[in-house]
Amino acid sequence: MKFLSDCEDFWSETGIEYATIGIYMRTLRAIINNGEDPYLTGNRYPFGEGKNKYSIPKGGRKSIALDIEDIWKIEDFETDNQGLILARDIFVFMFYCNGLNFGDLCRLQYKDIDGASQEIVFHRKKTRDTKKKKNPEPICAPILPPMVEIINRHGNKEQDGYIFPFLNGIERIDKNERTIKDAIQLALNPINNSLKVIAAQLGIDRNLSTAYTRNSYVTYLTSEMYISEIFVKQMVGHSTGKNVTAGYNNPSPKKRREVNSKLLNPNKKYITRLLATSKYSCTLQ
Repeated sequence: MKFLSDCEDFWSETGIEYATIGIYMRTLRAIINNGEDPYLTGNRYPFGEGKNKYSIPKGGRKSIALDIEDIWKIEDFETDNQGLILARDIFVFMFYCNGLNFGDLCRLQYKDIDGASQEIVFHRKKTRDTKKKKNPEPICAPILPPMVEIINRHGNKEQDGYIFPFLNGIERIDKNERTIKDAIQLALNPINNSLKVIAAQLGIDRNLSTAYTRNSYVTYLTSEMYISEIFVKQMVGHSTGKNVTAGYNNPSPKKRREVNSKLLNPNKKYITRLLATSKYSCTLQ
């Protein structure tokens, strides 16, 4: 069951829709069932409902959004365990960074930081792979104070490559994509396992994983802040389709920062500081 849950988390992180994941899992279930002579039976059979069983997604976007108060609980979680600290910080960074997925986080490079706008400017891997649009719009994520603190704690000190160390030594080129995906999966599993430990201690959703960040970000902006659908889609890199007004909706860096800053815990004192090294330094307000 854990293997199947890990597969779901990883596929979701790489941008695969839950409807497609459901197809993969039903195919795997059919193979295991092997007609009337299943390879796995009894307690070893992983599919089904209830405890220690894996439930196949039925299609559509799985509801895995956390309330903003639960995000703040994770952000404030204190521990001496370095694995839990890393998982906590990566989850928080992903949420504040427009809910980006773990694969895109691993691919972030220091050259993606725009010092003038104080934003990380990047393309989703899924968008870069789409052939329909030759010049997709980038995602612009304002660099908030907790993001700077997390980069200073976990980021590479040398600023000539990746921001975080998960892909160190692997050049970001097409021929290395299989190696990159393997490294992402290797890093993702212990982080998701640690998040479940954190969730259990905080009394929140025990299925917590990095996949929750995007849904939580989008849900809060749309359901609590009533931000327009076009704006939210632009913030997370989703297609605005044939909406004729989308081309006129170009939020400024100031507006993007204003929106994302409202995600911060109003009862928490954030430290205004620079990145640990100065090449791409940002003074945060």
